[in-house]
Amino acid sequence: QGRQRSRAACAPCRHRKRKCDGRFPCGTCVRYEYQCEYSTSSKRTSYMANGDNPKEEVRPQPVEDTTPPSIVQLQQHPLTAPGARFHHRSILDPVKTRFVRANSAIAFPRILGMDLESESIPRLHSFAWHTGIRPEFTEESVDITTLLTWPDMQRLSKSFFGAVNPEFGILDESEFDQDAAARFSDRRSSNDIDAVLYGVAALGSFFSSSPHPRENDCVLAARHILIAKSVNHPTTNNVAGWILRTIYLRLTSRPHGSWLSSSTTMHQVEASGLHKEVQTIAVVYPAAPSGDHKVAKTRRRLFWTARALNIILSFEYGRSRVAFDVITTKRPNEEGKSNAHHFVELAEILPNDVVDRDSEPDPPGALCRALTAIESLQTRSAFIRLLKADLAFAIYRRLWLMSLTDAKDRAESVISVGKAALEAPRALLVAKTPWWNVVHAPFQFLCVLLAVGTPRALANIQEAMALLREIAQSYDTHMTREAYNQALLLVKMSKGRKEKELAAL
Repeated sequence: QGRQRSRAACAPCRHRKRKCDGRFPCGTCVRYEYQCEYSTSSKRTSYMANGDNPKEEVRPQPVEDTTPPSIVQLQQHPLTAPGARFHHRSILDPVKTRFVRANSAIAFPRILGMDLESESIPRLHSFAWHTGIRPEFTEESVDITTLLTWPDMQRLSKSFFGAVNPEFGILDESEFDQDAAARFSDRRSSNDIDAVLYGVAALGSFFSSSPHPRENDCVLAARHILIAKSVNHPTTNNVAGWILRTIYLRLTSRPHGSWLSSSTTMHQVEASGLHKEVQTIAVVYPAAPSGDHKVAKTRRRLFWTARALNIILSFEYGRSRVAFDVITTKRPNEEGKSNAHHFVELAEILPNDVVDRDSEPDPPGALCRALTAIESLQTRSAFIRLLKADLAFAIYRRLWLMSLTDAKDRAESVISVGKAALEAPRALLVAKTPWWNVVHAPFQFLCVLLAVGTPRALANIQEAMALLREIAQSYDTHMTREAYNQALLLVKMSKGRKEKELAAL
């Protein structure tokens, strides 16, 4: 037989006189981040095995491989500098879950090595970051098996997966059960999952009819781990732990705490590259395993939940959200009885408070469109119905402050959403599920009714006050009593103003 000719080389390999394997992209282009291209009309002609009849060259087709292509061109840019092919790109180390842009100081030695076509490319590392005079600070974390027994963990996780996970879709229950069982059966195993276990235990205790006596210790231990690991390489467990902490703080602490925690979560998300699908990151080093649908599913679930929490808490509290330039992570699919897709959908409806007049010339119009979308969203979840109402009230507050005309025009829509949500707190009271909006939504509804001030709006005051009184009696805490008393005071103020207006006639 005659000598078998190799396929035509790609343009970058021909230009550099390098051996090309004929794949698309070829191995050389993958290694050195070249833009792999094949000429459609090459002077070189490929022949059949017998070498008789010349045939028109055909561009090589993608070849099946165990590793997906790691080069994805997200943006064309007219740069001609040596590092132009890396501009606007990113690097992910999936082992240490470390994500940076290609212009990062820790990425440049590696990028430079690739540009120099070296055989020993520097690793992604913080070379010369400081003098190294002091060793890196480390702390010992509390072993979870000293705070909780395995039966405790089983009981609390059952409470968590019954009340919390259906609304947010943070964790896969079967995977969690396996990881938790492994952790409790081997006390020497990695404690990377401990922050998640503590978070689940704390939230499970919060929603349990019999709270665990060491709930607060679990919260403190989780915080200790999360803060200690926040200076190292973040993992998906670390991000999940921050999400759980954010939810717990929203249920129990001040607005600033939950907002700050949600913002920290988003910075951990960026640091681990969860906002990018792995195959859309230009340089993945070392190569990430292909076809791992479980990993991809976890990354998507955590990213969209963290983002939705940050958007909603920021919109509710009146703070800035954490925004990324380009997001390629796909939204997770709707799953069974989970309401997580509605939670994410509500967050994506909300316009950004930081108004860019070039991209959004009509902020009141954007708010009105968001209100229409919120009003049309249908759900069976009492928590999501209350969240809908909370966000509708947040939109009304913005309209009321910036556009009196739009506020008046959309008042009926806001009241309609509020009235539809009034049954949800009663259902949650019966179920003993103390979500934060059990009291927050009725109180904000009362404020909206007083702000609207029309006879149709004021006709709902009595029902809203009765509900707030029922909530205050049911929970009998400082927060619920304070909300009811403040509502009484606001109604009294409104009544006093109306009496003055009548006296002036």
